[in-house]
Amino acid sequence: MNIKMLFWLAALTFSSTLLAQNEPFLGTWELSLAKSSITRGAPPQSETIENVAEAGGFKSTLTSVTGRGKGVEIHHYNFDGAFHQTEGGDPRELSFKRVDRRNIDSDTRRNGQITVNRHFQFSEDGRTMTVVANGTSGGGQKYVNDTRVYERK
Repeated sequence: MNIKMLFWLAALTFSSTLLAQNEPFLGTWELSLAKSSITRGAPPQSETIENVAEAGGFKSTLTSVTGRGKGVEIHHYNFDGAFHQTEGGDPRELSFKRVDRRNIDSDTRRNGQITVNRHFQFSEDGRTMTVVANGTSGGGQKYVNDTRVYERK
């Protein structure tokens, strides 16, 4: 390897490490049913989110267990203002806007129409992430203030 290549490899590694250190939403989060107020359908038996750094933001893997079984979805939090396709059980498009270090706004689009607005808030103490959603479910059910509180695992 030549010296230029080593320099760029080191710079890339260093910048990825800085991103991970500066992103409070990274890590593993577990839904606290006791602290949540779920207004969209039946609550899951459990829900876990794992956020890891990736170029442009972070990748979020959502694992839910419901009475119908286990589901996994992948969301890419790219803060570029564009909609990005989800991967997994509920196909739709998501866009994310960084409000500030502790707050993110998100829109969900299905068939060209925005159907859900979410607000993610990271607590000052770093222990909880709260997600408040308003919109219409894939089945057409309207809901407001669907509040899910996740605790850092």
